[in-house]
Amino acid sequence: MQHQQGGGQTGQAPFFEDHMTNELWIALEDFGELSHVAAWCATRCASGGPELGRCARICQDLAEIAALNELLIARDSMFGPELATAFLRVADEGLPTLRQFQQRHPHVLETVATIERTMNSCESLLRRVGGGSRGRQGSGTGVGSTGSRGMQGMAERGRDGQGMSGQPRGGSEVIGQRY
Repeated sequence: MQHQQGGGQTGQAPFFEDHMTNELWIALEDFGELSHVAAWCATRCASGGPELGRCARICQDLAEIAALNELLIARDSMFGPELATAFLRVADEGLPTLRQFQQRHPHVLETVATIERTMNSCESLLRRVGGGSRGRQGSGTGVGSTGSRGMQGMAERGRDGQGMSGQPRGGSEVIGQRY
């Protein structure tokens, strides 16, 4: 279905994927991978004895927050930056514990590497959307400076005033949109 876009152009309705930046794609993929790797690690740690109990809980927390971040990015939630910043905080606080076990447990080593890669892509994404990076040892600036539009703020830089989902802002009339 075709509809009229701003500027008098006629063409296909833009889709969410059409507005995905490299930073969004990378973060989406990294969060997806982390949710699986951290859940796998949590299972391995849970069956590895009581000394790995805290490691298992941290990995499960990271798996769940990564999955939530993946969902929020995929649906262009305005609360994405806030949860991405929360992920960074949880990862920052959990990494020292996980690093204690990485020498003796290869699954923890792989998880630590995946967490670090996801933190890097998350920080890059937050810088891109104007939220800055909270710095791994400093206080956060991500939540307060992203504004209420969150990752959707990137869409304001998009074409024709449309959001990343391709939907016009402010109106309830949607023609030719795919969900």
